[in-house]
Amino acid sequence: MDISRMFRACKLGDFETLKTLIETKDVDVNFRDKFDSTPLYYACLCGHLNVVRFLLEHGAKCDIKTFDGERCVYGALTDDIRKLLLKEYKIISKKVIRRNDYDEFLRKSLDDSDYADVIFYVHQKTFKAHRYILMIRSEYFRQKFIGKWKDRNVIHIKNEHVNPDAFKILLHFLYTGILEFSYKIRDDVCRLFRQCQMEKINDMIECRIQELQKQLRSSFRQKNVTIYMDFPILFDYRKLFQTTLPMDLIIDQDENFDINVNELKILQMASDVVFRVQNHLFYCHKLFFAGRSDYFAALFRDHFGESDTKIPTGTTFTINDRADLFRLLICFLYTNDVDITLDQACDLLYASDVYLIESLKRHCATVIGNNIAHFNPIDIIKWSRVLNLSKLEAIATQYIAENLKQFIHHNDFKQLVIEDAHSVRQRQETDTIDIIDDIRYYLSICSTKKDIQSELLQIDLLLESLQLDA
Repeated sequence: MDISRMFRACKLGDFETLKTLIETKDVDVNFRDKFDSTPLYYACLCGHLNVVRFLLEHGAKCDIKTFDGERCVYGALTDDIRKLLLKEYKIISKKVIRRNDYDEFLRKSLDDSDYADVIFYVHQKTFKAHRYILMIRSEYFRQKFIGKWKDRNVIHIKNEHVNPDAFKILLHFLYTGILEFSYKIRDDVCRLFRQCQMEKINDMIECRIQELQKQLRSSFRQKNVTIYMDFPILFDYRKLFQTTLPMDLIIDQDENFDINVNELKILQMASDVVFRVQNHLFYCHKLFFAGRSDYFAALFRDHFGESDTKIPTGTTFTINDRADLFRLLICFLYTNDVDITLDQACDLLYASDVYLIESLKRHCATVIGNNIAHFNPIDIIKWSRVLNLSKLEAIATQYIAENLKQFIHHNDFKQLVIEDAHSVRQRQETDTIDIIDDIRYYLSICSTKKDIQSELLQIDLLLESLQLDA
């Protein structure tokens, strides 16, 4: 199974196999074997530096203050691995936290030109942007776009005190919540934030600079210091999501509605695509759909020929789906988070597969996996294979192994064993059966010595009754 292959790859230093498993199979890089060891521990122990770095970059945990962290450091075969764990882990893990597909999407959105609806010219430098993001993130820009800049797609900023580099930093902050700049242009950045009426942010920048000055003391001004700050953004993007909703779906469904009706109408005017779902109109933004879903990216290029006529607020597409489900999908696209019930999890999982939203598919799979006792694990295994969710399949299989007496005589389980046996072409008597191999593996790491013999005997008796051998 994939978990076993991952551990083997870490021990042997098989980088390509490990890369394939993690990037395409979604295996858990922090999974523990029967010795309570992680893939990272084996990679450190066997001296595979490139494997160690790859695991860290993909979320492997190695905090030196924990037992696992100490174990990896002291078990490391080489000084280079030890140095990586001790000196670079915090830097790598900080990047991993921010570098999920949603953060990458926000970062790349600033460079998007396909769906930008406003262009800024700042002293011969050009910046394309999306007015609805600027409006939802900044009161200053919102007032400008409903006032002086209303109906303008090109804006020239001629103020000699506005540094183009500082303006780019401002836009990057508005899109991503990340503020990063060299101390050398500190005055230009602070001046621009004050001009845009972001006094609180400006005060926090000043405090951060003072902290760095105390840490670096006299060498501060001589060094090319980078100021880095990370601010929460999801509240604003949640407000933007709320502007997409039809009024009849807002009432009684969203207790935490964060935007007033007047603001809603203003921001809905900035939408550039409308979806009709069960006679409800959702006023949305192509950037969030095309940037996070290959299905919608192709739809907007009219590969499917599904577009209707144009209306003033943008192109209208009819979606053959449930409105309540589509609402959840939009929430995730805009915020990378959505609260779903167990009843909704499976429906949204299938929808995410149809609309090619891998991150939402993983989110739904996590919800199901964390509540596996509320589902039929045999059905979950079948769905997982169809939807290529190896991690969820492993969770369901482990649950069956831990509750083998409950499932061993279940007709659905017997049918699954038969299907797995028949899936091997020109099967020999001694060939393996996937589900049986996986359950035996989990029994070996979950059961006591006394129990495992009894449970393995039950499996042998089942195979004998089905006239199978594995």
